[in-house]
Amino acid sequence: MFGLKLKKKKKKAEKGLILANKAAEDGQGDAEAPQEGTSHQEGPGGELIYDDASTTPVPSAPPKRRSKLLTKIHDGEVRSQNYQIAITITEARQLVGENIDPMVIIEVGDEKRQSTVKEGTNSPFYNEHFVFDFTGPQVHLFDKIIKLSVFHHKLIGSILIGSFRVDLGTVYNQPGHQFCDKWALLTDPGDIRIGTKGYLKCDISVTGKGDVLKTNPKISDAEEQIEKNLLIPQGFPSERPWARFYVRLYKAEGLPKMNSSIMANVTKAFVGDSKDLVDPFVEVSFAGQMGRTTVQKNCADPVWHEQVVFKEMFPPLCRRVKIQVWDEGSMNDVALATHFIDLKKISNEQDGDKGFLPTFGPAWINLYGSPRNHSLMDDYQEMNEGFGEGVSFRGRILVEIAVEILSGGAQESKFSKALKDLKLSSKDKDSKSSKGSSKDKGDKTDDGKPQQASDKTNSTEVEVEPFDVPPEIVPEKYEEFLLFGAFFEATMIDRKIGDKPISFEVSIGNFGNLIDGGSHYGSKKKSAESAEEDTLPLLHEGERDEVAIPMVSTTHPEKPLVTEGNRNYNYLPFEAKKPCVYFISSWGDQTFRLHWSNMLEKMADLLEESIEEVKELIKISEEAPEEKMKVALNDFISQSSAFISEAGKKPKMLNQTTLDKKRLTLCWQELEAMAKKAQGIIQPQNKKLSLNEMITEAQNFVEKIRFLVDEPQHTIPDVFLWMLSNNKRVAYARIASKDLLYSPVREQMGKQCGTIKTHFLKLPGKRPAGWSVQAKVDVYLWLGSTRHSSAILDNLPAGYEAEVSSKVAGAIQPPANLLYQDRHVFQLRAHMYQARGLIAADSNGLSDPFAKVTFLSHCQTTKVISQTLSPTWNQMLLFNDLVLHGDHKELAESPPLVVVELYDSDAVGKPEYLGATVAGPVVKLAEEDYEAPRLCYHPIFCGNLSGGDLLAVFELLQVPASGLQGLPPLDPPDVTQIYSVPASIRPVLSKYRVEVLFWGVREMKKVQLLSVDRPQVVIECGGRGVRSCVIQSYKNNPNFNVQADAFEVELPENELLHPPLSICVVDWRAFGRSTLVGTYTINCLKQFLCKSREPVALTSQVDGTHAEQAISDSLIVTEPSGILRSSQEPPADHVYVDIEPPTTVVPDSAQVPQAGLTDIPDSSPMLEPEHKPAAQEPPTGGKAKDARKPSQRSTKRRKRTIADESAENVIDWWSKYYASLKKAQTEKEKELKEKKDNTEAKSDEVVVNIDGPKKKKDKILKKKLKEDEIPNLAVLKIYDGDLESEFNNFEDWVKTFELFRGKAMEDDQGLDGDRVIGKFKGSFCIYKIPEDSSTEDGGQLRILHGIPPNHPVKVLIRVYIVAAFNLSPADPDGKSDPYIVVKLGKTEIKDRDKYIPKQLNPVFGRSFELQATFPKDSLLSILIYDHDMIGTDDLIGETRIDLENRFYSKHRAICGLQSQYEIEGYNAWRDTSKPTEILTKLCKDNKLDGPYFRPGKIQIGNQVFSGKTSFTEEDTDETVESYEHLALKVLHSWKDIPEVGCRLVPEHIETRPLYHKDKPGMEQGRLQMWVDMFPKDMPQPGPPVDISPRQPKGYELRVTIWNTEDVILEDENIFTGQKSSDIYVKGWLKGLEDDKQETDVHYNSLTGEGNFNWRFLFPFQYLPAEKQMVVTKRENIFSLEKMECKTPAVLVLQVWDFERLSSDDFLGSLEMNLNSFPRAAKSAKACDLTKFENASEQSKISIFQQKRVRGWWPFAKSKELTGKVEAEFHLVTAEEAERNPVGKARKEPEPLAKPNRPDTSFSWFVSPFKCLYHLIWKNYKKYIIIAFILIILIVFLVLFIYTLPGAISRKIVVGS
Repeated sequence: MFGLKLKKKKKKAEKGLILANKAAEDGQGDAEAPQEGTSHQEGPGGELIYDDASTTPVPSAPPKRRSKLLTKIHDGEVRSQNYQIAITITEARQLVGENIDPMVIIEVGDEKRQSTVKEGTNSPFYNEHFVFDFTGPQVHLFDKIIKLSVFHHKLIGSILIGSFRVDLGTVYNQPGHQFCDKWALLTDPGDIRIGTKGYLKCDISVTGKGDVLKTNPKISDAEEQIEKNLLIPQGFPSERPWARFYVRLYKAEGLPKMNSSIMANVTKAFVGDSKDLVDPFVEVSFAGQMGRTTVQKNCADPVWHEQVVFKEMFPPLCRRVKIQVWDEGSMNDVALATHFIDLKKISNEQDGDKGFLPTFGPAWINLYGSPRNHSLMDDYQEMNEGFGEGVSFRGRILVEIAVEILSGGAQESKFSKALKDLKLSSKDKDSKSSKGSSKDKGDKTDDGKPQQASDKTNSTEVEVEPFDVPPEIVPEKYEEFLLFGAFFEATMIDRKIGDKPISFEVSIGNFGNLIDGGSHYGSKKKSAESAEEDTLPLLHEGERDEVAIPMVSTTHPEKPLVTEGNRNYNYLPFEAKKPCVYFISSWGDQTFRLHWSNMLEKMADLLEESIEEVKELIKISEEAPEEKMKVALNDFISQSSAFISEAGKKPKMLNQTTLDKKRLTLCWQELEAMAKKAQGIIQPQNKKLSLNEMITEAQNFVEKIRFLVDEPQHTIPDVFLWMLSNNKRVAYARIASKDLLYSPVREQMGKQCGTIKTHFLKLPGKRPAGWSVQAKVDVYLWLGSTRHSSAILDNLPAGYEAEVSSKVAGAIQPPANLLYQDRHVFQLRAHMYQARGLIAADSNGLSDPFAKVTFLSHCQTTKVISQTLSPTWNQMLLFNDLVLHGDHKELAESPPLVVVELYDSDAVGKPEYLGATVAGPVVKLAEEDYEAPRLCYHPIFCGNLSGGDLLAVFELLQVPASGLQGLPPLDPPDVTQIYSVPASIRPVLSKYRVEVLFWGVREMKKVQLLSVDRPQVVIECGGRGVRSCVIQSYKNNPNFNVQADAFEVELPENELLHPPLSICVVDWRAFGRSTLVGTYTINCLKQFLCKSREPVALTSQVDGTHAEQAISDSLIVTEPSGILRSSQEPPADHVYVDIEPPTTVVPDSAQVPQAGLTDIPDSSPMLEPEHKPAAQEPPTGGKAKDARKPSQRSTKRRKRTIADESAENVIDWWSKYYASLKKAQTEKEKELKEKKDNTEAKSDEVVVNIDGPKKKKDKILKKKLKEDEIPNLAVLKIYDGDLESEFNNFEDWVKTFELFRGKAMEDDQGLDGDRVIGKFKGSFCIYKIPEDSSTEDGGQLRILHGIPPNHPVKVLIRVYIVAAFNLSPADPDGKSDPYIVVKLGKTEIKDRDKYIPKQLNPVFGRSFELQATFPKDSLLSILIYDHDMIGTDDLIGETRIDLENRFYSKHRAICGLQSQYEIEGYNAWRDTSKPTEILTKLCKDNKLDGPYFRPGKIQIGNQVFSGKTSFTEEDTDETVESYEHLALKVLHSWKDIPEVGCRLVPEHIETRPLYHKDKPGMEQGRLQMWVDMFPKDMPQPGPPVDISPRQPKGYELRVTIWNTEDVILEDENIFTGQKSSDIYVKGWLKGLEDDKQETDVHYNSLTGEGNFNWRFLFPFQYLPAEKQMVVTKRENIFSLEKMECKTPAVLVLQVWDFERLSSDDFLGSLEMNLNSFPRAAKSAKACDLTKFENASEQSKISIFQQKRVRGWWPFAKSKELTGKVEAEFHLVTAEEAERNPVGKARKEPEPLAKPNRPDTSFSWFVSPFKCLYHLIWKNYKKYIIIAFILIILIVFLVLFIYTLPGAISRKIVVGS
C-alpha cells in the first residue's frame, strides 16, 4: 500500500522515513491534484498551528508522529439542565364508548396531572394547559416518557379508553422543539387488535434554557383532517402498524465478581475468594415498559438465553432501549452497568429497499461503569446507572434485537415464520417460544391457563420467555490482539497524588487489569473458550507454552519529582528511557466494523478541518476560501468513491450480522448521495451557492457522516489508561479502541494508532468545580492483531534502541523500554502577548489574570495584570537548558506540547482556575535560518465552557554548539527582569482614532448596598482610553451632557489581532471615592471599523449626502436595499415607480380584498388594486366624507354577511385583528406550499420577482382571493416575536451594552441575568488616521451624524395589551387569575380589579396611557400577576421594552403605519402627523430633495412614485386631490429608496415572551401587545383605539323535538316477548351541562316511533368572530369565582330508554356543531348516517346564518344508526327572545299541541288497570273469555262434586 509497505521491519529509521516521504511525493503525482503536495513541505515556518490544520493529507503522506493537537484539555461534566414541558390538551374526537365521561390523565416521568371531566360525549373539548418542570442531564430527561391516557370517569375506578406515549427526546428533536395542534392516536395497551380508540388533539413542547418557541395562532377548523395531522415526527407513515420488539439476551461474561451487598463482603472474608459472588439478571426497558430475566446465582459469566418481547407501534415514538445488568442482593438490588441502544442507529427510516427495520447482533455490548474497588460502599454507583462516563470495564453481554411487524393483530407474519425457522429449532415444543401465534400459546398444557396466555399476546405487556439458540449460529472466531504502549512523558501530576510512587496501567476489558480481574482470569477464560470451540483445537494453549509473551500492563512505580517553577505539579523523570507496556487479549474477530468507522471518521475529520480553515480564510481574503471549499469537497468526493469501491468488493467476512450488511449498504448509499450533492455544489447546474451555503452543506455532510461513524455493535472494548498512586487508582483516560486499531490499509487505521497522543487524565465520578488537570501523559499506543505485530514500532520517533527483557528468546518480543541516546539542548521562548474574553472570577466582574506555561518538567508564570478580562502581558518567558532526547529531525517534526493555564490571582486563598489551552511550539533546529513566527489565537476552555482566546506563539530553538549566543538575539529585560515580546513578533501597529458616542446609562442596580448616583464611563483600548463626563444625578437625567469624544491609539494593522475594547462604569461617591460598577468587553471590533473618508468630501460637503453615506456605512451596517438600484440608474434621470398598476389589471367587478397582496414583503412597492371601495379613500377636503360613509358601509355589510356569521356585527378593531390572523394563516400556508413547489421545481429556474411577473402573480392571487371571500378590511401585521427581533433591536443609532459584575459561574452559560448590573448606551467608530491629519480636526466628530440631541423629552405613551396565551399556571389547580401591571419609571398602574379568573389564555383588551420623560423613564415593564384572594399575588412573568431605542430609531417605531389611510371608523389614522407630513419630515431629515406633490405622482429626489390621488365625492361629484394615500404607499416602500431607505414599522401587534427571574431563559407565556408614543411637542393625538374585548352576544337556541323514528327497542315484554322502548330525548349545549333538558317519555313504543312536540330552550353567550361559545360557571362548589372558558357551540341530543327500577339505557346520540352541521333530511326514510358523517364542508350549514332549520337527523351509538329524530332549530338573539318569548316544554306562551300518541303509550307502573287492558286484554281477549268460561264451568263442577255427596246423603236421611 502507499509507501508503508516499503518500511518492512526496522531498517535504519531515517532511511525508512526518506523512502516513505519519497513514496508520498510520487504518490501525490498520481493521486489527486498536485497543488496539495506543496502544502506539506512547508518548513518550520511561522504558522505551524495554521499549517497543521491546513494540510489536507493526501492518502499517501507519511503518518504524523503525534496525533492531532486538541486545544480542549477535557470535557466538562454532563450538566444538569432545566427543562419545561408544556402540554395543551385541546380536544378529543372519535373516542370509543357509549355515553362516556372522558377525562385526560397526563403523566410525564413520575408526575401526574389530570384534566376536568366532560360529561356524556365522545368528542370532549378541553383546551387545558399543563406545565411540568424537570432538572437533570439531557440524555436522561429525554428518555422520560410522556403518557397521555383518556379515561371514562367513574366514582370508583375509572376505565381506560386509550393511551398514547412519546418520549421527550422525540419532541425535542422536532422543529421548534414542539408538536403543535397534532392529533395523538389513542390505542388500548390491553388489546392491540382493536385498533384506534380515538384521537386526542394536543400541543407538546419541551424547552430548555434559551430555547425559543415558535407560536402558531390557534385556528379551530371543523374540517381538520385528523389523519394528516397525526402526532408523529415528519416522515413517519400516518398508519403505524403494531410490531414486536425482541430483545434476546444470550449470555454475559467478565461481570464484576464482587457482590456489592455488605453481607456478601462478610461472607467473602470467611469463605475466601473461591467463587463468584454475584447474582446477575438483566432488565430491559423500552417505551416506558420493563422486562427482566431470571437471576443466575453466583455466576460472573451467566448464560440466560431469554428474550424480552415488547409490543409497540412501529416506527416507535421512543428512541432508546435501555439494557441494565443488576446484581440481586439480599437487601436490595444493585445496578452493575447500564447501556443504551438508540433505535435510530440500528435501523433506517428511508422508503424502498434502502430502509431496514431495527436489527442488532447477535453482538457483544461492552459495559462500563465505576471502578471496581473493594470498599464496602461503591462511591461511584451512579455511573453504573448510566450517569456520566464509565471509568472501568464491567463485563460484556451478548444481545440480539429484532423487530417483527404484526399485520393485523397478533397473527403470525411471514417474517415471524422466517424468524422461527431461522432462530428456533423445531424441538422447542416445551419452551414458551417467540412464535407469537396464540394457538401456540394455547397448546401449552403445563401452564394450565391457556386463556390468559393468549390474552397476553395481544396486550402490550412485556413478555419474558426462554428461547433455544439455533445451531446455525457459528461460534465466534477469536483473534488475539496485541496492545503495545510506550510512555514518553508524564508531567503535571497533581501534588496531592505525587508524594507516593506512581505507575501507569493500560487495560482492555479485563485484560491487563491487574487489580481486578488480573491476568489469570484472562487465561482461564481462554481455555474455557477454546474448549467450547471444537473447531479450533487448543491453539491458544499451545501458543501460550511456546511463546508466552508475558503480560506487562503496568509501568514500574517511580517516585515523582517536583516541577521546576510550580510546586503544584510533579513529574516522572522518563528522560532517555521510555517505559513500555504490552499484553495480548483475545476478542471476536469483527474488526471490520471498526475499519469502516475509521474510514468514515477520517473523512468527517478532514472535511471538518477544511471547513474550519475556510472560516479562518474568510477573515483574510475574498477568493481563497471558495477555492479551498471546492478543493475540500473534491477530496470528499474522491474519498467517498474510494469507500464505495472498497465497500463494493464484498469481502468474505465471517460472523457478519444483518446489521453489519445493512449498515455498510447504508453507508455507501449515503456517501453516494452526498458525493452527488457535493458535485452539484462544485459544478452547479443552475444557481450558484454562496460560500455560507456551501459551508452549511458541508457541515450537514459532516453531521451525517458522524452519525454513521458510531458503531452500535461493539467489538473490542475501550482502552483505559489508569494512573496508580501506591497501587491505588487515582485518575484515568478512556480511549476508544477503534482510534488505536492498526490496519495495513492506511484509511482504515485508527487516528491515534501508532502516534504519540497527549492525554490529560481526569478524576473518576462527579468532578468538583474548578478541578485541575490530574496528570498529562504523552503515550504511544498501538493495538492490532498479533498477525501484524511486526508493525508495532513502525511509527515511533526514530533514534531509539529497544531494550527487550531477556527472559524469552525467539519470538517477536515487544521492548520493555525504549532508549533514546541522542540528547539535544533547546530553549523555549513563550511569547505571551495578550488574552481576550476571559471568565470573570472576582465579585466585581473582573479577574486578575496570570498564565502558567508548562513545558515538560518546567513551568513559568507571567506577571499578574489586575482588574481586567483582556490582559496584555506582552511578556516573553524563557525556558533554558531544556534537554530533549531522540532524533533532532523527529523533534522538529513532532515536538512536545506546551500547556498554558490561566488563573485569577487572589490576595487570600489559592488562585482560581480560568481555563487552559494546548499549543504546539514552532521548532527551529540549529542549522536552519531563523524567521520570526506569527502570533495567533489559541482558544481557551474551562471544562466545556469557552473561556476566551490567548494571543501567543511558542518557539522551540535548538541551542547550537556555540552555546546560547548562537540563538537569535533578545531585547534586554526591563528593571523587573521581565522580557517583552520582541518587536519582530509583536504585531505591526498603526495609528487609529476611536470615536465614542456617550448617550447614557440605564437600569443601574445597587452596588454595595448603595444606589448609583454619579456614574462615569471609562473606555479603554490598547492601553489608551477616554472618560465620559460624570452624570451629576443619575435619578434626574441618566444621559451624558457631552455626547461624544475621541482618542487616538496604536492598533495592529491586522484586524484579526485588534485588542478588545473595554467599557467600565464607575460611580463617584463621597470624599472622591470611586467604585467600579460593572464592565463590558467588546472582543471583536470589526463591526465598529469605518472606512477612512476621502479628504475631498471633507472639504466640500456636498449637500451632506456623502457624509451621510459614510456614516451609514460605518456605524450601521446598512441593509443593502437600495444600493443596487442606485448603481444602475443614469444619474439625472427620474426613476418611475408604479405604485398602482394601470387600470387594466383588474376588472371592475372584483372588489379585490387587499389581504394577501402583501404576500412578498421584500419585493418592490406594494401593488394594490385601484378600485378601492370609496370609503377607504375619503378625500381630505370638506364634510363630504361623512355623507359618503353610510352608502359604502352598506355594500360592505352585504359582502360580510357570509364571512361574519351575523349581519348585526359592527366592524370594529377586533374585526381587523381577526382578518389579520386569518391573513397570516393563509400566508403561512402559501409559504409552505411554495416551499414544496420550490423544492420540486429546483431544476433550472431562478425565481426573480421583478415588477412584471409580480403583476401576473397578483392576478392569480386575486383570482384565488375571490374564491376565498375575505372581507376587504384593513389589516395589521402580527409578528410572531417581539418587534426588536424584527428590527435588529433598533440599534441603528445607538448600541446597548450590558454591564456585568460578579463571578461568571459555569452553569449560567450565556444567560447570566443575575450578573447584569446595568446598561450603557453608546457607540463607537474606529478608523485609521490618514497621514495628513490636518483636515481631520476641523468639523464635528463623524459619529455624531444623524444622532438626535439627548436632552430630556416629554412623551405620551399608550400601551395596548390584547391578550396573553399559554401562561404558566400559578395556582395549585393548574390555572391562574391573571391581571396586568404596567411600570414606567415611578409610575405604576395595577389593573388588579380587572383580573380574569381561572384563565391561562386571557383576552385582556386593555389600553393604558402614561406620561413619561425620556431618558429618565425609558424602560417599560409589563408584568402579569396571578390574583390571589389570600396571601400575596404571584408574578407569572414580565417583559421589558426599551422605549427610547424605539423613539429615536430611523425605523420610526413610535406609531406603526397603517395599511390604509382612513379618517374615521375602525381604521382611523392614529398618528399625529398625516402620511404627507411624515414623508416631508423623512425627506428633510435625510437631506433628500422633495417630496414634490403633483397630480397622480409624488417625486422624491429622482424617483417618481405614481398612483391615484384624485377622488370623486359621491353626492357633489367634485374631484378632490388627496395625496395621503399615495404618500402612505411611498412610506410603505421607503426601504427601496436608495442609500437612506429602511423598513418603517407598520401597524402591528408584537408577541412578547414573558420571563420569570426564578426560571431564567424559560418562557412563561406570551403577550400580544403594541405601544404608541407621541412626543408632547407635536399636536395631541386622537382618542386611544378601543380594543376592549368583544362582549359575547346573548342568543337563545329553541329546539323543538317533534318525532322520532326507528329508535332501537331495548325492553322485552315478560308475557309476550314483544320488544318495545320507553323513549325520551335529552339535550344540552356542550359546556352548559347544568342546563340539561328532557322531553316527557313516550312509553311502550313498539316501532321505535315517538311523538313529543316538546321544546327545549338554551340561552347561551357567543362570540361570532371567534365562532366560540363563552361559558361562565363555577368549577366546583368551593370555588369563589366563576371561570370563563370558550368552547365551540355544540348541541348534543341523546335518545334514552326509560327504566323504572334500574338506570336508564342509553340508545344513541347526535352531536352538532352549530357553526357547521350537515343539512337535514327531508324525510325519515332519506335520513342516513353515512350521508350525515361524510358530508362535505361546502354542503354544511350554520345555524347563525340559516336562523331556522327543520328536518330529520340520525342518532348513532358506536357508529351504528340507532334512531332518527325530527327536530326544528330556531336561533334568536337575546333581545328577540325577550320580545317574543316562548314556553319550555309545551307551556305558554306559544304552547305546542299535545302529541298524538297511540293508546299504548303510558306507564304501567302508574296506571296498572290501563296496563292490564292494553297489554293483556287486547292481545289475549279470546283466551281470557274462554278461560273465564272454563273457570266458571270448573267451579260449577267442583261445587257440584263437592256438594253431591252431602245432597245425596241428605236425600237418603231426610228422605223426600
